[in-house]
Parts: sequence; C-alpha cells; structure tokens
Amino acid sequence: MHSRHRLWTPLFLLIGGLLTLIATVSGKDCRIDEDLLQQLVSVDPQQHQAAVEQIVRQPDPQLLSSFREILTRKDSSVRQRVTMLVVQAYPEDAFSFFEDCLEPFDLHRQEAAAHGIGYLMDPRVAEVLEKLLSSKHREIRIAALRGLQLQCRNIVMASFQRVIGASQEQSSMVAIDGYQRAMKVLQKSRVNSPTDPDLMQAWGKWANSSISSSARKLWISSLEPETPLAIAAATLFESNENWLGRVAPTAGLDYQFSMVNLVSDSTKEITIHASAADIENLRSLSYDLDRVIHLRTASDLLFINPSSLSPRWLAGTDPEIASLVFNISGQSFLHAGIGLLNISYWEGRVQDAHQATVRFARGSGRFLDETITDEAGQQLWKMEVHSWFDEGHFPENISIHMTGAQVGTRKTQLRLELKFQQVKGQWLLAEGKTFERIESGEEELRAYCEVEPLSLPTPSPVPGEEDSSDDSSGQGSTAGSPRE
Repeated sequence: MHSRHRLWTPLFLLIGGLLTLIATVSGKDCRIDEDLLQQLVSVDPQQHQAAVEQIVRQPDPQLLSSFREILTRKDSSVRQRVTMLVVQAYPEDAFSFFEDCLEPFDLHRQEAAAHGIGYLMDPRVAEVLEKLLSSKHREIRIAALRGLQLQCRNIVMASFQRVIGASQEQSSMVAIDGYQRAMKVLQKSRVNSPTDPDLMQAWGKWANSSISSSARKLWISSLEPETPLAIAAATLFESNENWLGRVAPTAGLDYQFSMVNLVSDSTKEITIHASAADIENLRSLSYDLDRVIHLRTASDLLFINPSSLSPRWLAGTDPEIASLVFNISGQSFLHAGIGLLNISYWEGRVQDAHQATVRFARGSGRFLDETITDEAGQQLWKMEVHSWFDEGHFPENISIHMTGAQVGTRKTQLRLELKFQQVKGQWLLAEGKTFERIESGEEELRAYCEVEPLSLPTPSPVPGEEDSSDDSSGQGSTAGSPRE
C-alpha cells in the first residue's frame, strides 16, 4: 500500500502540473486575443493598424466570431475596418462569414455584410445582394447597391489599369461573370422599382450602351404614340445616339493626347491604346476615350435613362425647332474641361442644376444646343453645336459656356472651344481650349489640348504610356485617383 502511494503521488503531481500549464497557456491566449481585439477597435490609428497587420500576418479563424459581434457597433469606421480585414485576411471564409452576418437581423451588421460581400469575386454574391434590395431599411438597400457596383467595378478598374499601362491582364472570367450577374440584378430591380432614386442613380451610372439603348426604347414605348413628345424624343435619339450618352464603340483607339496648363506652364502627354471593350467599360467613370476631353452633359443623362428625368415637350414659336425640357435635380455633376482619364486641367463643374432644355431640328433631329438652369432660372451652362461633318452624324465644332462653373471651391465663368476630327470613321477631338473670364471682363486662355491619331499594325490593346516627368496638377486636377 505504501509503495502504491509513492507511485501515484508523482503521477498526480504530473497531471496537476499539466492542467495548470494548459490553463495558464489558455488564459494567456485569451488575454492576447482580447488585447488584440481592443487594439483593433481603438481610435488610435497606430494601434488599430498594428492589430490589422498582425491579423493579416497570422489570421486566426477563431477571431471571426468576435468580428461578428464587432459589426453590431454603431461606429461605421470600426465596422468598415473589420469588413475589409475579413476580405483581406480570410478570403476562403469571407463569403460564409458575411452570409452568416445577415441573420439574425441587426441593422449595422447587415449593412456591413452587404457592403463587404460585394468585394468578393463569387458567383453567389449577386443573388445574395438582390434579396437585400427589397429591405425596408434604406441603409441596407444602399449597402446592397454598393456591393453590386463593386461587382461591376472589377472589370472597369482592370480596363483603367490596361489603358494607363499599369497592367496588360484581361479581366478574369469570374470578374466578367460577376459584372453580368450584377447588371441583371440592377436591370430587374429597375423594372420592379422604377421610381427608387437610389436604384436609378446606380443603374444610370453602370448602364452600358445596349442597356441605355433599351432604356430609351422602353421609355418611348411607354408614351402615347404620335404625340409631339414621342415623335420629338424618338427623332432626337435616333439622330444623335452615336455621340451622346453611352455610345457603343465601333473599334479600338490609338492616339497621342497632349495638354498644356498655361497658368502653371505644365504639360502632359499620354499615349492611349484602348480596345472597344475598354472604351465601353470606362464610360461608367465618365471617361469617354472617343470624345477625349472631360465632358458630361445634360443630354448624356437624357440618353442614358430618360424615364428618371421626366422629359416633356416644350411648344415653341419656330416650327423648324423642337425642344425637350427635363429635370436634372440630384443628378450626377455636370462637368467640362481639358483632361483625360484622371488628369484634368481647368475643368469646371456645375452644381445646383435644376432643369435642362435641349433644342434640335424638328425634321432631322440634329442637335442645336442645351441650356441648364438652377431653380431660380439662372443659366449655369449652355452647349452649342456650330457645325457638322458632311454626313451629319457627328458635330465638328462645339462651344460650352459655363456661367455657373465651379473650379475646386471657386466660382467662375469658363468657356470651352472644341474642334473635332474624323479618322477612319471614328469621331475624335482635334483640339480643345479652355478660357476663363477674369475680373476685367476679358477672357484668358487657361488650358489647351490636341490629339494626334496613331497608326498601329494591329487593333489589339497595348499598354498605354504616361510621361510622369512633368507636373500633372492643375485647376480641378483629379490626378492620382479615378473619378468616382
């Protein structure tokens, strides 16, 4: 008996020591996790950045349950931090994580999950977000729309990178599939909720040439046939669909674009090699590589989604001229100026726009001018076509007077003079000038650009070249990041 007691004593001591060690280690791990989570939600940028970096280096799946609870917090910056951390550090678990966060309902957590899941390239994303578009909470619907737009943005940013020469990679089939699924959801939702302003804005931003064309035809078919409005709108659309709105590219483009800022004496030269698909994709960022310059007009908005603008016929005294009036309150900023892609010199923007009037020849539908006014009836913008190429499909000379322009935070008056050219059936800018009215009432030339078409042996996309040796900054410059 005594010998057995001596035998069991060290064994009990060994087991007890192991249990103590396990408890200590376990307790230490818990404390480390708690400290790490506290750092992650800290308001101190250095602390939460250090926590993010540590988790990215060593992602622990056990932390996901804690992330799920953090997403119920009201602080949107913390929720966004955790959302992006899951996307980055847990790519294999991210879809199931965000899907689980949708139930049971919590407004903050569901909003974060709807946004976060949009970053994932997974064929199930669009279906999940489509269900959220019917939520009674606007915050959830907005987050779902953002997620759908992120699905569209994947191929757009790939096009942007190719055109500026940062990448030669084509969009993956997964990204293309995600874009197509997201667009189908947006189209379907537009039919189900035709008056939802948030949906209309998202749909109008991402609608491509074929979708915009369908929107015009659908709106025309909804009108009383043979009425002045139906006849005038159909004539306008048919005559100008090759240069207004989201135009379907006929081929790729190759040209040299040169800009000069006369105030800062800075220059920029960009070589563009873009496929037809790249041209189409970049229109959602308001980058029209076939127009070349930065230009977003009220007529573009009308051609993209007329049903959201409530166009109406405006009777006039001249039997040869037809007019349409439409509401553009709350629509995307209207802008014009010398620039290409994310580089702009002296670009003006129009804010507080309320109403637009487009005038055109009643018989031919040839565009004459558009005028934009604010709620008080004050003119902010007028665009005129002064001459056309022989066959009449494309304008040759356009002027834009921006009496209500805003350059940065400064109010001013700008005038753009634009001369176009035709190269192998394609419509391109030849040269553009931006003038500003100074205090004396006179105009001074602020920026100038010209375009030289290039001849290449093959139409395949080639990475663009961008000369970064000169200053790319200027009034209204958005250099460095694609415009949202």
